[in-house]
Amino acid sequence: MKTINGITKENFQSMFNLKDILEESVFYPAAGIDGSDIECLSNQYCSFIHVDYSTPRDVVEPGMRHHFAGVGYDLIGLKYVSKDELTPNGFSPRNFVMNEHEKARLEMDFIRDRFYCKNFTPFALWAVYELNPSKTGKTEGKAKRFSLMHIGGEACATFEAIYLSNKVNPKCIAIISPGEGYGDNWTIFRDPEFRLYQTLHFNKINNNANMPSELLTNMALSDDDNCFWPNYNYQSRCFADGWLRKYSRI
Repeated sequence: MKTINGITKENFQSMFNLKDILEESVFYPAAGIDGSDIECLSNQYCSFIHVDYSTPRDVVEPGMRHHFAGVGYDLIGLKYVSKDELTPNGFSPRNFVMNEHEKARLEMDFIRDRFYCKNFTPFALWAVYELNPSKTGKTEGKAKRFSLMHIGGEACATFEAIYLSNKVNPKCIAIISPGEGYGDNWTIFRDPEFRLYQTLHFNKINNNANMPSELLTNMALSDDDNCFWPNYNYQSRCFADGWLRKYSRI
């Protein structure tokens, strides 16, 4: 995100630029209000895009306003992002064929309601934060600034609306406890035959968008740290207990 250092409290509202936010961003589908990707990756990336269709705005917004103060950050500004700002040219999801797993998941009422945003109002919020050394005794390894955009909506359709429509892929993907078993995820982010990976690959083939350079996850194929996506090699672990693994693209 090239413009992040030029953002102030005074000009914040006018500085929203979707293409700039997307550039070299981290995309975290099914994020809820988790910030572990920011904690692990903010020394590398400054733009984070979280998407979730289960957590309403009245939960997300207070978290965005207050949660980062405890780890030393001041909120420069928070903005409600309109549908027209996210998709100025309109948006219709690509036609895709659901597989049997996805059809079965969508037969479950609570998952189908999430998918069609029943009893859930889609929204988007964007915030920028700045490290305040007086709030924390440790600044080493912490980003001076970072941007967070949270979109309340279905992750794959949102990906198409913002990334695919702009012919860019995120620099990093975070797949952390994605709710694919007992949770409310209708698809499987980890499976390269399913919609998320296939859309990334479609963007690469059709728009020359690079595949993500890194993948952050708490899920692996086995104890030897094999990745569930092809062409990603184990790189390192995050946090003292190593519960998040980072992979780099070959």
